[in-house]
Amino acid sequence: MVRDAAGAAVLLVAFVVDAVVGDAPAPGVALLVVAGIVGVAWRRRAPLVALVVSGGALCGATVVAGADTGGLTAAVVVVYSAIAWGRRLAGTVAAAAELVGVAVIDAARTGAWQGTEVVALALVLAVAVAAGFAMQSRRATIATARERVQRAEQTREAEAARRVAEERLRIARELHDVLGHHVAVIGVQSGVAETLLESRPAAARTALQHVQDASEQVLTELAALVEVLREPGDDARAAPQPGLGALGALLDEARATGLVVDEVTTGESRTLAPVVDLVAYRVVQEALTNAHKHGGGSARLVLAYTQDTLTVEVTNPVRAAPDPDGPDEPRGGAVGGHGLVGMRERVASVGGDLAAGLDRSTFRVSAVLPALARTAAAGAPAGPPARPPDPVAADTLPEQP
Repeated sequence: MVRDAAGAAVLLVAFVVDAVVGDAPAPGVALLVVAGIVGVAWRRRAPLVALVVSGGALCGATVVAGADTGGLTAAVVVVYSAIAWGRRLAGTVAAAAELVGVAVIDAARTGAWQGTEVVALALVLAVAVAAGFAMQSRRATIATARERVQRAEQTREAEAARRVAEERLRIARELHDVLGHHVAVIGVQSGVAETLLESRPAAARTALQHVQDASEQVLTELAALVEVLREPGDDARAAPQPGLGALGALLDEARATGLVVDEVTTGESRTLAPVVDLVAYRVVQEALTNAHKHGGGSARLVLAYTQDTLTVEVTNPVRAAPDPDGPDEPRGGAVGGHGLVGMRERVASVGGDLAAGLDRSTFRVSAVLPALARTAAAGAPAGPPARPPDPVAADTLPEQP
């Protein structure tokens, strides 16, 4: 509004100077021209009002003194502004109405067609209309470009937030996997050591040695994880991730806690994609941890290889059947209530399928993994055909009772 008022003031000063230096118009004409200039102050805030005022002033001045008496400048400015700021139809109609009005009024007043004045007026108004359309198109282009930049920025922010969330989830899974199993071992072996400290000191020392080994393993894996977090761009400094090649040490550690583990391998063993190898190891680790904490003291591990898949299945008897009248709410894994949920997410991340549930007095965890990792983002299938659901729905993934 301030800029529009300043523009109107400039036009008013120019009109006054022209009137003083040149021939002063009649008072009536001067008032009409000033009224048209005042309309310029409303050219963006109220463009329709400005069009009516400036156009009416131009036609009124023509009635009083002819087509060349002034008021055209204000009308041209208002027509241009109306079109440039989005009132294209109103500005164009106003320009045409002003041209016809001035031509008809001047012809009626003089009794003759003033072709030269009409053509000059038409050219001036045409230039104003064209300039208005050009400016409106430019403003629309700038607005579109700004919108695209904003959308791109929002997309980048959303992508950054997604990556942060995925990284936090990955770190949470690694911490759970690192801590869950070994802390369970430490808890069991420290209890054994306390029980046998006086009656069987040799056995107590063995249990304490298991506690020490598990503690060192936790510290080693945590140090490797912290190193990765400190140097996110330097994968070469990260410790190798465990896989089924380390399965023997994992089973020995589980057996050292008192869990009887029976291992069966079917099919021809083959090299897996590194990420699938890690997921298979973590599934076994989590399933044995839960079997030790909630099972009946034994577990059976089956690794079934086919040409395209690996099936990891861990079954164990449970200590007691769940209360059929009790709450049917899923719980998590061994640490923090997220073990089985994290297991499901790990398996899904490589395009696999996980089923977990209670079948009578046996709890079964079964993961079907592709030999090579497949993800939806790469356009590959979501995973191998789904296994029939267990008595307990697989997607709820309850913890063992």
